[in-house]
Amino acid sequence: MRLPPTGIVAASSAAAAPPHRSASPDAAATPGSGPRSSAPADAETEAQRAKRVQKQAKDCERWKARLLQSSPIVRFMRDELARAGCPFPPGLFRCQPCDAGAPAAIAGGFVPTQGIVLCQETLVNRDHMEDTMAHELIHAFDQCTTRVDWSQCAHLACSEIRAANLSGDCKFGRELKRGNWALAAKHHQACVKRRAILSLQNAKNCAEGHVAEEAVRHVWPHCFPDTAPFDEIY
Repeated sequence: MRLPPTGIVAASSAAAAPPHRSASPDAAATPGSGPRSSAPADAETEAQRAKRVQKQAKDCERWKARLLQSSPIVRFMRDELARAGCPFPPGLFRCQPCDAGAPAAIAGGFVPTQGIVLCQETLVNRDHMEDTMAHELIHAFDQCTTRVDWSQCAHLACSEIRAANLSGDCKFGRELKRGNWALAAKHHQACVKRRAILSLQNAKNCAEGHVAEEAVRHVWPHCFPDTAPFDEIY
């Protein structure tokens, strides 16, 4: 990632949220994460909840193990991180429950000091996890190769643009599943902008007013063409 101009600054002085809360509006609603009926027939028992969480964790671990072995994009990004001097071992991918009270369904996250979180209750299948792992690995690559200041909305916007552009977030099939049927010219660019803005809006210091939209617009000409470490869009 080439650092963009930093004319867009944070809307507040609060520390930025890590650049990792990848919005996932295409994911199905998570059982038990929304308002629950007071009727006993609709209430989830503790035993049912424990069984559901156990299944989510098991699925997440199984998909993760398979993708670490067989996903071309995940293997490519890990190889590129190793070449850049930042090896990313399997132990830095962690399946866990995430914040059900978040403003959007969160598929995963990159935390520079910890690695990549995979939100086991939100990921709907292995393909969804593959896109999420690729997205977060692009953030990890930017952290490794560039002096990113995640508190700067411009830097965060640049990495989110690159992650949405290169990870598969905006593939034709993924967009169809989100219900975006009007696939007009330059739809890929429109998807990347929309996804980057959604991710920025999950960062506290970039969420106020039109800061997210302005940050994406400001760095777009600089960051959308930046496809490193790929030769072209995946």
